[in-house]
Amino acid sequence: MVSLDWGAAARQTVKLLDTYLRPWLPVAAAPVLAAARPALVVTIGIALLAVTPASASDTADQKGMRLAVDYLLGAQRPSGLFAYDFDFLEGKPKESENIVRQAAGAYVLAEYYVHARDERVRGAIEAALTTLDAQSLPIGKSPLRSLLDSIGLLSLPVGRSKLRVALERLDFLYRPGTDAKVVSADRRYANAWAGATPIALLAELQYYRASSDGRFAGQRAAWLKGLRALHVPNRGFRAFPYSIEGSPYVDGQGWLALAFYASAFSLDESLAALLTELDGNLMTRYGREFSFQFYHWGTMAAALRWKRTSDGRFVQFIREQAQVALDQPAWTRARFENTCAPLEGLATAAAVLRGRDDAEIALRRRIHERIDAEMTKNRALQIQPDQTRLQLPDGAYRSLPRVRDFSGAFLAGLFEPYTRIDLTGHCLSVMVKLAGKKQRSSQR
Repeated sequence: MVSLDWGAAARQTVKLLDTYLRPWLPVAAAPVLAAARPALVVTIGIALLAVTPASASDTADQKGMRLAVDYLLGAQRPSGLFAYDFDFLEGKPKESENIVRQAAGAYVLAEYYVHARDERVRGAIEAALTTLDAQSLPIGKSPLRSLLDSIGLLSLPVGRSKLRVALERLDFLYRPGTDAKVVSADRRYANAWAGATPIALLAELQYYRASSDGRFAGQRAAWLKGLRALHVPNRGFRAFPYSIEGSPYVDGQGWLALAFYASAFSLDESLAALLTELDGNLMTRYGREFSFQFYHWGTMAAALRWKRTSDGRFVQFIREQAQVALDQPAWTRARFENTCAPLEGLATAAAVLRGRDDAEIALRRRIHERIDAEMTKNRALQIQPDQTRLQLPDGAYRSLPRVRDFSGAFLAGLFEPYTRIDLTGHCLSVMVKLAGKKQRSSQR
């Protein structure tokens, strides 16, 4: 049994009331809250004895998941994609849309579908997959690209800029007209951001896992081939069809998609060899050079590979990545910001390391403490039904009637009146993972 300092917990709860609930209290109630603080600490301490933190967070996350899903369903456009972002101070969207994050809207709904079997989301996932397929472009490797891959020229660390310019000029980086496809923002290769393809593939794989509906099997095969066309041997994945440069995001997303595919289907010899190469290459590279952009995707991929192979290398990688992630100064810099994305990695690590040897007790405790602290903050970033006020950086509160239209969405930070689809998606994914971990624990 974990020993808890109930007095400290009560004081922390009062602090949270001050920070997070004051925007919704009548102005006249503020002095009352200040005067009642000592008594409130005692009262909350008694209440905490009756309600365990785990059950409280369970209830909060169940509500939070429902609100987030309701928001995403309401944000889906007739096109099948989602309302992307909104700045409440400016009263309008402010960013150019990112097709990777649009695909992630379908992916996280599909992850939730696997968890909850909520049939409300099925049609939304199908609509998004249909649109992502319609926006996909055929892609393949030219014979020269295949030759360059085989001799390893694209993997060389020097002379890459001149090589890229030469290959672009000769149109040797890709060729259209094959049955492999990559997802594009606007059906142009210049905007076919590579991360959208593995995320679309993950959405379909999760959808198939939950529904056994094979109507998107053709898209699955085409996106898998497209992902393979973007692979650079001994390096990772290209960030764009017209580039030879990679990205930690795409490396992690591509690895996760292939790992998920391997957990669901048998692999041919060449695909098995590709995945084995990625396993070793990516764990070595990002084991040396930690990246938060890669971290959560890579940890989820390693967890699937461990489950599939029982190879202890993957657990070791997850353990070491978690240790490095916990020591990053970025947590301090992001103390007022939405941190759900890296928590996907920590939540996955916590599930993998659960029940292992006693030497990991201290690490597991650190992981859970970080998750609890960050999720206390992140939960407070979710817009509540009928909420109309947001706190601003100068400490003032602004009445913004349009806020209520975004009930269930997650803000970018405590003082950032801005929301974007991926912020809500990452937080929904964390809550799904935490809920799944609790379900597994209760079944043991």
